[in-house]
Order: sequence, then structure tokens, then C-alpha cells
Amino acid sequence: MRNFGNIRIPAARVVASVLAVCVVLGSAMAQAGHTTSLKFDKVVHNFGKILAGSGEKKCEFKYTNVSSEPVVINNILSSCGCSVPEWNKAPIRPGESGSITVTFLNDQGAYPFDKTLTVYVSSSEKPILLRITGVAYSKEKPLGELYPSHIGPLGMKTPLMNAGQIEQGLKKAMKENVVNLSKKSVTVSFSDTDPALEISVSPSVIAPGESATISYTVNTAKGKQRWGRNIYRATLLCNKIKTGTLSAEATVVTPYTSLSKEEIEKAPQIFLDKSSFPFGTVKKGSTVSFKANISNPGKTALRIYKVETGDQKMEIHCPSTVPAGGKAVMTGTTTVRKAEPDMVFVITLVTNSPDRPLVILYLNGTITD
Repeated sequence: MRNFGNIRIPAARVVASVLAVCVVLGSAMAQAGHTTSLKFDKVVHNFGKILAGSGEKKCEFKYTNVSSEPVVINNILSSCGCSVPEWNKAPIRPGESGSITVTFLNDQGAYPFDKTLTVYVSSSEKPILLRITGVAYSKEKPLGELYPSHIGPLGMKTPLMNAGQIEQGLKKAMKENVVNLSKKSVTVSFSDTDPALEISVSPSVIAPGESATISYTVNTAKGKQRWGRNIYRATLLCNKIKTGTLSAEATVVTPYTSLSKEEIEKAPQIFLDKSSFPFGTVKKGSTVSFKANISNPGKTALRIYKVETGDQKMEIHCPSTVPAGGKAVMTGTTTVRKAEPDMVFVITLVTNSPDRPLVILYLNGTITD
């Protein structure tokens, strides 16, 4: 069992989490703000609840060529063989529209699904990511089980909406389902919304047992500049009564997808002499420390915008700038409060390096009583 901050996670899930971070860093984000020749009407299609084995389900992602040149969709890769895309292989002239049809085979049993389609377009080095989501069920379940996170009369699948990574200065739009678990219609609205969060619900009046779509956009150009992991909140009103708080999480990173080749060549880089810092076996209440040597072989100054330590309180001494070709030292200490045979603390550096906008370090060891 491993512990990230105050959250205990099995060791196997630690590996999975690290792999997930690597995948995210290597993938292009479907976010507004950087140049793309194809403008899609949506990037996520939610099938909602479907009966497992009830046959194929289809959806369309419509697009328009908003550039001044012909565009070709070279290829579309699906994250699963159960999602089959079809598209026009011919060039798409400026101003022309078309669609990508996705068939979800619905042949893998009852489970919540979230599939990604990676669209490679001739005019862009970065792919466009599309998603299909939904829940296939073997028999009808109570809404309360399908939507286990309850806020007043409403139910959601998760208490924290996750927008993933967003580049600083850009915005990203997402959608989540919400259902009315009560026996009366509920009028939904929002107040006290974070300046960087735009949120709405459609329909705004939800009948008993019916669902609605919450559309939310995290716009990093609004409000104060923030880096790394952030929570954006809005007060939920049900029938004009304050009922609770809806929260959206996003990790704000340096802009990197729109950089030119010249900018990438001149970009800063970050290297550390180690990424794991074993502290051995210590007693509860002990103070443990680490030291990391940082180097920047890049051609411009490295900026370290933020150092995150999760729920673990740490005293970190880290330079905010490392000059081109320069070196620096980061040190940190923390007092371990809880006995744990396999403890891992996660430290995240948020940087302006396009290759490594997020750098993850691990402080690990055994804590005894």
C-alpha cells in the first residue's frame, strides 16, 4: 500500500498513475486557443445509459475547415477496438463541412466506458482528441447507484469534475451529466462562480428522474494567473436555494502546443540528478529531507512556477529561475506523522519547459511507530 499525501493507494495504482501522467504529457489537448484547421461542434459525445448487448450505437462529430487551405484527415486511431471511426478521405476545401461517424460496438458487457479517438490532420503536427462516454448496464439500476455523488436532490458520477491539463492563457470546455434524484422538478442555477469558470446547465429545469448536461469551461485567461493543480468552484442553487458547491479541477501548464520550431529549439530544459529520494526506515514524528540538483541545458532561462506537495506539508527551498546553461539546488524537509510500511510523498514542479511542463519527484520510505 502506498500513500500519496493522506490518500492511501495500492502500489500497482502508483505505477498506473505515473503511466497516466506520461500519456497526458505526450498527448495533444483538445482545448480552445491554439491553431487548428478543423473546428468541431463538440469533442465529447455522451451516450448516457445504454443496455449492454442492445446493439451498436452511433454518433457524429461534425467539423468545418476554418483555414484557407485544403485539409485531409490522414488517420484516426481508436483507444479500443470497440469504437470504429469512419470519415471522408478526400481533401476538405476551405469552408467545407463534414463529419466523423463513430460506431460503439457495445459488445463488451456492462461497464462505464470512456474511449478516445486521436484524429491526425494534414495541417497540424498535433492530433485532435475526441471522446465517447457512457454507461452500459446489464439491468436497470437505481439512479442513486449510477450517480453516487449526491448534492441535495441532484446526483453526479463524481464530486469533482476534471478538465485535465490546460495551457496557460487558453481555455477548455467540458461536459458532465447530472440527474434529479428527487420526486419533484428542480430548477438549477449557479452563483458565486470563480472568475475563470463558466458554467451552465441544460435544461435548467430537471424533471424527476431525468438528466441534464452541465457545460463548464475553465478559462485560464480570466482571473488571476494560476499554475499547477487548481480547483474552480461555483455555488449550486436548487430552486434558488443554496444547495452545495460544484468544483472543477484543472492542471495549468506552460503553453507548448503552439510553439514554433525555433521557439522549441531555444526553449529551456530541466534535468534532475534523481527523481526518487528514499529516506529508509524512520520513526513516526521524524523529520526527513531530500536534495535535488537541477540543471538547465536549454538556451533560455528555466522558470519553476510552482512546487506542489499534495496534502503533505513540506518546507521546500527551490529556485524560481535557473539561467540558460545553469545549475541550481532544491532542498526540502517534512515531518512524517503517520506510521506506514511503504510511504510515498509526491512532489510536482510546474515549469516553463515545453518538454517537461510537469516534473514529478518521489520521497519514499518506511515509517514505524
